[in-house]
Amino acid sequence: MHFTTTILSIVFTLAAPPASSPPEAAPKIPDTVFVETEPADAKCVAEVKKSAKKGDTVVVKAKVGGRTEPFVKNRAIVVVADRCMKSCDQIPGDTCTKPWDYCCEPPESLKANTMTVQFVHDDGKVIKSGAQGVHGLEPLALVVLEGTVVEKDDKGTFVVRVKRMYVEKPANVEESKNTSAEKPKNAEPAAPKP
Repeated sequence: MHFTTTILSIVFTLAAPPASSPPEAAPKIPDTVFVETEPADAKCVAEVKKSAKKGDTVVVKAKVGGRTEPFVKNRAIVVVADRCMKSCDQIPGDTCTKPWDYCCEPPESLKANTMTVQFVHDDGKVIKSGAQGVHGLEPLALVVLEGTVVEKDDKGTFVVRVKRMYVEKPANVEESKNTSAEKPKNAEPAAPKP
């Protein structure tokens, strides 16, 4: 009996699956990409799309949005729109539940005024982790980014690989009242939380 128990114990030990190590956490966008100072000489999305070529370094001011889901699930890819376009929350009386989708804009306007930005590893591959919520990245967040144009075509595709990004912090009501006279005429109000 003791011999049988020993044999069975050895068989079960050999047949048991190897102990698995815990899954590695998905890589995140490095904190060093996000900067506290806005990159200088930023231009609007539409202007950059017209003039920039593949390989150019660009500095763009934009707003997260341009489609119903501006964030790609499990990938550090975000769609941004030109700040000159009005999102639905800026249109009086509009009750759109996803104002960042710019549903009132015609398709040609969206094509000219939106672009895709991506965060990548050192090897150039897109980070396999969502960008929403990272350092304040949410729909309607105002951003200024510096990066390299990696894709451009006649169909409106325009992709920028981000080197650094500044995400504007939403101002509280008192700060808005005190600084509204100092804001440039094209400055947008702080983005409401969806």
